[in-house]
Amino acid sequence: MKDVVKFRALIGIAQADGDFDSAEKEFIRNLAELEGLSMKELKELLQTADKTGNLVKDLDFDDKIDILTYMVKLMKIDGKVLISEIKFCEKVARGLGFEEKSIGFLSGIIEGNPTDTPNFGSIKHRMRKYIIE
Repeated sequence: MKDVVKFRALIGIAQADGDFDSAEKEFIRNLAELEGLSMKELKELLQTADKTGNLVKDLDFDDKIDILTYMVKLMKIDGKVLISEIKFCEKVARGLGFEEKSIGFLSGIIEGNPTDTPNFGSIKHRMRKYIIE
C-alpha cells in the first residue's frame, strides 16, 4: 500500500471531523511503518494533509479496499483489538464510502499476520455489498 495518495486520503479522512486523536495518529504511524514509509515522509504528509477528505475521489475501488484491508490487518497484528481501533477503521470506511459493518466483515476474514496475503479478488467482490449508495 505504500502509495502516497492512499496515505494522504487516509490522513485526510482521519482529520476531516476535527478529531484526529493520538490513537488515530499512532494507528497511521504503525501502518506507515508496516508499509515502509519513512517517518520523515509521514511527517510531511501529516503537515500537508487535505483535511476535507477530497483526495478520496482520486482513489479507485481497489485502492479503497487496499486501505481497509491493511488497516484491519494492522488492527489485528498485535492480537489485541481495541474499541478505538475498530472505531477508527469504521470512520475510515465511512470516509471511503463503505458501511461501518464492512470492517466487521473484513475482520472476520483477514488474519493479523502482515505476511499473509488475503484473496483480494474475493474480498473486492464481497465488499461491493457494503458500498454506501
